Amino acid sequence: MSTIQVEDEVKKQLFSIAAELQSEQGKRASLNEAIKHLINIYRSKRDTPRMLSLFACLSPGTKARTFLKELRAEEEEKLERLERKYST
Repeated sequence: MSTIQVEDEVKKQLFSIAAELQSEQGKRASLNEAIKHLINIYRSKRDTPRMLSLFACLSPGTKARTFLKELRAEEEEKLERLERKYST
């Protein structure tokens, strides 16, 4: 283990995060665990392809995305025709 220096405000926030983790997990959480948690959050936000794969999102340029755009355009045309028909 090594020592790091942080500002008092950062230290307070780390203690606060550790307390939240402790509350969620039902066991004692150290500042080390709080830092690990923050690192995991930071890395997960940067791993966009992994996150998209978890939610089955369509990547740009796929045939399915193109098909969905075409369907959407057709639906918008139908809505516009209905609007014109019933607005008079």
